Amino acid sequence: MGSYPNSVRMTPEQRKQGDFNRLMPIITEALLQKVWLYHKKFGSWYTPEEFTKAYSGRFINNYDVEQLLANLVLRDPRSGNNAFQKAILQKTAQYQKELADLTRKGETFLNKVIDYYRDKNTGL
Repeated sequence: MGSYPNSVRMTPEQRKQGDFNRLMPIITEALLQKVWLYHKKFGSWYTPEEFTKAYSGRFINNYDVEQLLANLVLRDPRSGNNAFQKAILQKTAQYQKELADLTRKGETFLNKVIDYYRDKNTGL
């Protein structure tokens, strides 16, 4: 579960106890559509039950409620799996490129060392 920065300057109204019931429509809708809640800012996934458990029993101020309402979207969890698979492919491609670049640099350096000492031994 992410948290919002402490450096946010909140008004006295924003610091007051927030009303968890303002979040109930999105939780209810998630249950009806059989989807999960996705927090866009933190990239966190919640089942409706997990979200309820995580937020219903703790202090959340009005600012937190507003941020949750602004950042929560309903998503099919399968899209999270697709995103995960895509991220793996992207990281693998990036790793392969970095590995190829490092190999090329290493081989270039090794050839330079070999050439240097070969030339030194032949008196050039």
